[in-house]
Amino acid sequence: MNPRAVQLALRRERLVQRSAQLRRRAVWHLQDMQPALTWIDRLQDAWIWLRGNPFAAAAGTLLLSAWRPRRAASLGMRLWSAWKFVQSVRDRGSVPPRHR
Repeated sequence: MNPRAVQLALRRERLVQRSAQLRRRAVWHLQDMQPALTWIDRLQDAWIWLRGNPFAAAAGTLLLSAWRPRRAASLGMRLWSAWKFVQSVRDRGSVPPRHR
């Protein structure tokens, strides 16, 4: 084997070892985030289910409105406020700052 091929093979081996080390380190660091990632997965699954079953969401909303109208109105206002807040933050982020 020529010296260049040997050098490349050694470099490749070192890079493979370094990659394995970095993967182990990433897994170790992500273990602390596992509970949060699990909740994010659950929320994503719930969102997908709701988008696939809109009548179930509407029925639940109507049931809540009939059973606890004050609570339903309160929840609706909170959701509306949160939506408006997200919209205002999104709008502020998309507009470049004015220079004097």
